[in-house]
Amino acid sequence: MIKEIVNQQDVKCIGGFTASYADPIMAHVDPGQLHKNDIVVVIKSDNTMWAAKADAQLNQNNINWIKIKRDNIKKKTSPIMKKACYFEIKKGELYGTYVISEDLITNEQFHDEKSYLDFIAG
Repeated sequence: MIKEIVNQQDVKCIGGFTASYADPIMAHVDPGQLHKNDIVVVIKSDNTMWAAKADAQLNQNNINWIKIKRDNIKKKTSPIMKKACYFEIKKGELYGTYVISEDLITNEQFHDEKSYLDFIAG
């Protein structure tokens, strides 16, 4: 999905990925609602990060991209899923916990989920 969005929107970026919403309370209360909060994240050549909700609006030409600052991102871990790459957006419209999915743009700088996590939470 991320590659199609970047091509469709003509976003100039050095990387990007889809992040699945991973709120543990929501997972127990209404797991069907989790994917409604998924986001796509792109990293531009100036190393700024931009995100948008990964819902139906991504099929439109006017995506509401929101800038995310590094000091608003916290690396998270899971005692159960040790290899999963979790991060938390601490405040703002996209507040919540997310896991970096396998839907990502790979290159020399970003070759897997962990390299993205190290970059955004670094």
